[in-house]
Amino acid sequence: MPKKQSTAAKKARRTTRQGAKYTSALRQHHTPRTATARLTPGERGALEMSLDGHVRTAYNTDSLRNSLSWTGWDVAAGQDLQDLFPDGGQLQLTRSERGMLEDQATELWGTVPFHQTADAYALAVVAAIRGRGGRIADWDVHVDEDRRIYITLGEGDEDREPGEDRPLRWVVGWMDTSGWFTFLEAAPDESLGSCLSDLACPVMALPEDVAAEVAHLWGGAPVGEPLPGLEEPGRNWRPPHGYVQDPPVTGDATDVVLDLERSLSVYLHHPAATGTQGA
Repeated sequence: MPKKQSTAAKKARRTTRQGAKYTSALRQHHTPRTATARLTPGERGALEMSLDGHVRTAYNTDSLRNSLSWTGWDVAAGQDLQDLFPDGGQLQLTRSERGMLEDQATELWGTVPFHQTADAYALAVVAAIRGRGGRIADWDVHVDEDRRIYITLGEGDEDREPGEDRPLRWVVGWMDTSGWFTFLEAAPDESLGSCLSDLACPVMALPEDVAAEVAHLWGGAPVGEPLPGLEEPGRNWRPPHGYVQDPPVTGDATDVVLDLERSLSVYLHHPAATGTQGA
C-alpha cells in the first residue's frame, strides 16, 4: 500500500502546531510519577534494566538514555549514567512529558489494546459509505507505529471474474498521522497502488463527511441525500461536545496527541461499533 503524502497546506498547518501538540494534555498536568529502575550486569558489558515489569538491554549510556526516552522516562537530577557501567545499580526516574501523555492515553482507552483503537472509527466510516450506496469489497486496519484504515470499494474478489483485465478498484485510506486519502489498488503485477489523492476533510472527519467526499467514486448520493431505502447504523449519531475533528497531529507516529485519542475513543460507542441501530 502506498504511504500517504501530505499536501503543502497540511504540511504548513502541522508546522504551526508542532509547538502546541502537548497543550491540551498539559492543561491537565498531573504530578509526574516516579520509579526506580534496577540494572544488573548482562553479557559483554551490557546492563539488563528492569522497569515497569519489562527487561531491556542497555549496551552503553547512549543506549540506556534512548531506551528511557522512548519509554517516557527522565533521569532524576544528580545521577550519572556512566557510574552504572559495568556493575549496575539503581536509577531514580521521573515520568517525562511524553510519558505523562502516554499514561493519560492508556487511562483513556482502558482495556482496549492499541491495535484495536482504530477499529470502531473504521466500522463507522464503512457503515456511512454503505449508507450512501457504496459497495465495499473489504476493509482492514493495519497497526505498526501508526494506525491505518484501508476500505476497498467495489466487488469482493470472490464475485469478480478472473483475469488480468478486470478493472482496478478504489481504496479509501486513513492514517492517524495525516488523515484521509484515496488511491487505485495495485495491478496484479505491481506492488503499489496509483493515483494517490488527499481528501478535503479533517483527520477525524465525521463518517458521513468521509462518505460524502468519496461518493463520486461509485456515483453515490450527493451530500445530504442518502439513497432511499438505505439506513446505516448511526445515521443520526452525533459526537459529544468537545469532539475535535482536526487534532494537532504532527506527522510523527511516535507523538502522542490526546485530542486524536479522545476523538477515536468516541467511536467505541458508535452504533456501527456496538452493533445497535439508531442514534
